[in-house]
Amino acid sequence: MITHPILSDLAKHGVRMGLRNLEDFLAHLQITRDHFGFVIHVGGTNGKGSVCRMLEAIYRDAGYSVGLYTSPHLEQVNERIRLNGESIGDETLSGLLGKTQKESIEWFHQDQASLSEDVPLTYFEMMTAVAIQYFAEHNVEVLILEVGLGGRLDATNLFDTSVSAIVSIAYDHMDVLGSDIGSIATEKSGIIKVGQDVVVGMLPEEGSRIIRFIAEDKEARLHQLGLDFHVSLDDTGVHFQSEKFRLENFQVGLLGAHQVQNAAVALQIVHTQQHLRAVSISSILRGLTNVSHPGRLQWVGTNLLVDAAHNPAGAQKLADYILQVKQERQLPITLLLGVSEDKDLRGIGVILSQVVDRIFATQCSHPRAKTSSEIVKELKVDVPVHDMGSVETALQHCRWDEEIVVVAGSIFLVGAVQSILNSSDHYKPDLD
Repeated sequence: MITHPILSDLAKHGVRMGLRNLEDFLAHLQITRDHFGFVIHVGGTNGKGSVCRMLEAIYRDAGYSVGLYTSPHLEQVNERIRLNGESIGDETLSGLLGKTQKESIEWFHQDQASLSEDVPLTYFEMMTAVAIQYFAEHNVEVLILEVGLGGRLDATNLFDTSVSAIVSIAYDHMDVLGSDIGSIATEKSGIIKVGQDVVVGMLPEEGSRIIRFIAEDKEARLHQLGLDFHVSLDDTGVHFQSEKFRLENFQVGLLGAHQVQNAAVALQIVHTQQHLRAVSISSILRGLTNVSHPGRLQWVGTNLLVDAAHNPAGAQKLADYILQVKQERQLPITLLLGVSEDKDLRGIGVILSQVVDRIFATQCSHPRAKTSSEIVKELKVDVPVHDMGSVETALQHCRWDEEIVVVAGSIFLVGAVQSILNSSDHYKPDLD
């Protein structure tokens, strides 16, 4: 389903940072950490969704029952809750939403929770509560939780996890997480648990320093890419090495050089947790090869590339890939750019403008989308920027046989394009 009346109503109340309501509600439902034997919590600015998908693919191939909770979704809200690679069904999700809404309201009043709150559970808290119940009912053997925002006060930060990961740290959501890398790192390191493993990717020095300090304070076992484990890429494939584990000449199914580092984080997680959930080399290799993550550096047509890059760090990774494509394909590139109002339009636009030939400023119907006219007004770059209005109009003006079209800036925009392509042949480019 695209959404649900309960979720549409809760979306009006915005985001609430903090764990009290959801923790108390799950305690009321008698759902505890004991329902889940093995929990992986993955945070970071960029890459956390890809790492989650890699872990899901590996553990599923190894024969485990896997629950995966991620956000946001691309097209259907069901995508956020996956059991063994399948999104939760419409009927099941609708039933759980209705049941959870009713129980949360009853609990809210019976337990005399703070009536100053607008709602017992916000949109994200509701979805998290539904996901936790769903996975508990199905007795998943591996539970993978992707942080929604930050870490310390995120609704997914509920349990004493088996292992946590911080994939990357960059500037995003600065109004909530802080305006400097140190503050952002402090919020994200809130998922580190006392005495447990924490795996981190390549980080800015200030972020690395903060996380090392917090891990040491919590007596957590820190595994950091570039220090405790290493990865490289050459013509023969990807090569991974840690103190007691080496894997040579393997492939990663997701596009982009940055996915090599994401794969290293996933590999280190699997390696450090072998004593809890054993995985064979063959399952690791098949999982990393067969993993998919829609909307992230994904070719959805011969000349149509979509990517959910929505901050400067993500834009730089996309730009690196576009440069590679330009060298191989020798075609002009048009960027369909749309962003949410709270994103760094200039930071994203300046980076991508350096590797494309023109920009179509556009917008989807999401309420947070910046208008195409605002994008044109605010974005001053050295390539033409055209105000195309709706994404449907922007797609109509693409020259599918003569250029490469890249859609980026917002996962909501990518989702809108995917929906259009799935529902109409009018805009659809040739598919391989």
